Amino acid sequence: MAQNNLGNMVEKYTTRLDQQITAGACTADLNMNQDLLGEMTGAGVINIATIAMDGLADHVRGRGFVRGGAELKWMPYQLEFERDREFVVDEMDDAERLGLMTANLMAEFQRQHVIPEIDAIRFARMAENAGNMGAATYADPAAAMDDLLQAEECMQDNGAQLSGCILYCTSAYKTLLRKAQPWRIGQGESPSGNFETIDDMRIRTVPSVRFQTAIDLLDGVTEGEEAGGFKPAENGKAINFQVVHPSAVAAISRLAKLRYFAPDVNQDDDAHKWQYRLFHDMWVYENKKNLIYGTHAE
Repeated sequence: MAQNNLGNMVEKYTTRLDQQITAGACTADLNMNQDLLGEMTGAGVINIATIAMDGLADHVRGRGFVRGGAELKWMPYQLEFERDREFVVDEMDDAERLGLMTANLMAEFQRQHVIPEIDAIRFARMAENAGNMGAATYADPAAAMDDLLQAEECMQDNGAQLSGCILYCTSAYKTLLRKAQPWRIGQGESPSGNFETIDDMRIRTVPSVRFQTAIDLLDGVTEGEEAGGFKPAENGKAINFQVVHPSAVAAISRLAKLRYFAPDVNQDDDAHKWQYRLFHDMWVYENKKNLIYGTHAE
């Protein structure tokens, strides 16, 4: 009965895993509005809604308003990244652990491997297409703050409000900003030099392993790459910070397939079998590259 119930839960699992990616990634704020995303085919082509409409017309008194047209169109886009993995859990091993392995496997897989990889791809793509991505090694807090102020000027010069921007940075870079900021302890307050925003920008601290200008995806099959996942590319650099306005990019992830085979159904072994397939991508708009500004290590 438990196996049948688990099989019947796969559709709900798929929805929840999609939600976990949407909410759990450091780059979650860059995801496209889900209302604009349509159905996706098995080939990784997803339909995205675009609204086409006429512009303003001259108003002639006494003739009423000039009629215009507005149309919602669904345009197909091919997602670049297609990744998968299959897991097999022996039925006896799982039973000895009260089913904890099977019940938590996919959520832990996404948390430990999928989400970091998606973030790493997105940060590398933004670094590649940024309007400004210079090299810098910070020896003192003042230099780190100076570069951040230049990033803020760039955002505002390109029409973005700082309150709508996101500062992605390493913990080391945030420490420099904390040292650069004067602060005091008020009466009755607990001492704390931490802050979640700076100059109205939200701060997202990113683990350094996924904050690189370039990464290599491992195929999970070749000798030495069996574990899969990703690694920093040899020609990549560690990123210090990126200031991004979400309107500069469009990030999409969609779990295309989550299949479960109970031990009684699995013809290969007396084991639970999970098959996971994910499509995702991120586009940087050509006319908004200046809304991405950052530095990387020299």
